[in-house]
Amino acid sequence: MNDENRLKAITKAAIKLFSNDKKAAQRWLNYPVLGLGDKRPVDMIHTDEETKSVLNVIGCLQHGMFT
Repeated sequence: MNDENRLKAITKAAIKLFSNDKKAAQRWLNYPVLGLGDKRPVDMIHTDEETKSVLNVIGCLQHGMFT
């Protein structure tokens, strides 16, 4: 997977997390997240492992587990 596809994957997941609120998803993607070591999700698209970490945090948030 390349950076563009990884970005699409985390953007799609974030939009779903925020009930199709694209603006809220974009804000979340562009701010540091504690569960990601205070990294911005949008900066974590360069490896499959980083992208999995972002998707895992999104999955936890969808299930009410705060990281």
